[in-house]
Amino acid sequence: MLTSEQINHFQQKGWVGPLNIFSPAKIAAVKNCLETYSRLIVEADGQEIISFYNNIYHLETPRDLHLFHEPIANLFTDLALIEFLRQIAGNDILLWYTNVFCKLPGQGEIKWHQAKEYYTSSDIDYEKKTLLYDPDEPAINLTVWVALDDAELDNGCMQFANGSHQKIFPMLPSSIPAEEGVFAGISAHKTVWQREQKYSLSYDFNERDWPLETVPVKAGQALIFTEKVMHRSFPNQSNRRRLAIIGRYVRPSTQVYPYRWQGNFIDENGHNIERHYCFLVSGEDKYGQNIIRPGHDLSKEEYQFENCLNQVRFAQVQIPEDKQQLEIYALEKQAIEGDCQEEEPNPILHPRKYIQWKVWDQYRGMSRHEAMKKYTQLVATFPVKNQTKITSDEENIAKSSNNTVGEIEAWLISYLSEGLDLDTEEIDVESSFQSYGLSSAEGVGMIGDLSDWLGTKLNPALIYEYSNISALAAKLAQKNRINSEEGQ
Repeated sequence: MLTSEQINHFQQKGWVGPLNIFSPAKIAAVKNCLETYSRLIVEADGQEIISFYNNIYHLETPRDLHLFHEPIANLFTDLALIEFLRQIAGNDILLWYTNVFCKLPGQGEIKWHQAKEYYTSSDIDYEKKTLLYDPDEPAINLTVWVALDDAELDNGCMQFANGSHQKIFPMLPSSIPAEEGVFAGISAHKTVWQREQKYSLSYDFNERDWPLETVPVKAGQALIFTEKVMHRSFPNQSNRRRLAIIGRYVRPSTQVYPYRWQGNFIDENGHNIERHYCFLVSGEDKYGQNIIRPGHDLSKEEYQFENCLNQVRFAQVQIPEDKQQLEIYALEKQAIEGDCQEEEPNPILHPRKYIQWKVWDQYRGMSRHEAMKKYTQLVATFPVKNQTKITSDEENIAKSSNNTVGEIEAWLISYLSEGLDLDTEEIDVESSFQSYGLSSAEGVGMIGDLSDWLGTKLNPALIYEYSNISALAAKLAQKNRINSEEGQ
């Protein structure tokens, strides 16, 4: 139970904590779940990030993992936690959202922001209110922020502008470059704001006008705050990870994703939320304007498929390096998307994608039910995967086939021309990749396709070390030539 002093603290400052709410076992279960079902990705700039997968949305995202993973749902429906929330929000409460915030060393800050109706990580779309409140009730939008690692000043703890929840700060659409946006420091958000988004929103807020409070939190502890309070988190300048997870709560009188009732299931961040649902964690729903369930509605067959999908995605099984690798890819696509609707890829620029496309198209006409069944049966035959040795960049480059500078440059020019919808004459081999607006994720994809064409594995960081077509082609061709001479 919150004390009267803690309730007053929340009312005056907009937040309260750190709080000891959860058992060590419940925290350990969530931490183990996230560490089991995640993978490390190296972006093109060399920054490491942790990637998660939502089995309900079929999307690589840290959002709403509670919809599938029970340990996370159990954390945010914990009875002790709900008792705390009742003291602030009243008896009727919905859990509508969760998100994982994992800051690895080197990842940046999340800048000052508040939220009420709009929850966007880039620019604002006034046609898409995430939440639509009952005008006859005070708006409640609570966040529970749970530290799974110690969160301190040097690795990215939270800071609040005390009392700022009493004011709504104007949002300034398209007011700053996207790379300076609220969430731009978090590499996992780069695909949201790069390329498609040139500008980002900001807030008419001056931190010098408010008393600021920095709040370190020990692993297992929680903060409760209203999303209306201005808050931010610091960059991770340490050598330690900072893993945290949040849950967000509203009253049942609040419509969540109201535009879904018009058949629009793409939210303001590009996520398909058609299968999203809320948990009624306390009281009753008198309104019937949200989809509320006690858990997912996956069939037994679908649930088995999703578990096998996670085994493959998170390298828990060893997939043979033969046609079964292509078969598992194609069956996954058929099970999730149905018959292939994608255009035939260019076999020279995208050799791997072309082969995958051909195999997927061979399953045309197979039902999703049958594809799930075959996928599950096939994965069941795979042994547990052993750790494999990753060779150095120099070793990988040295294994390349003997392509000349001109051939590599021609491939890169054609690749950028196709991807950016430019004529080949518009591609300058001396211009930086960044000058073409190539996002970090697209850079990783380009190096991956180049790896396939060369027949070797290349580190995505090469796009930053050799920042234009000329430099990258010269580096790869030089290594090819040295390797060829040494082999004579």
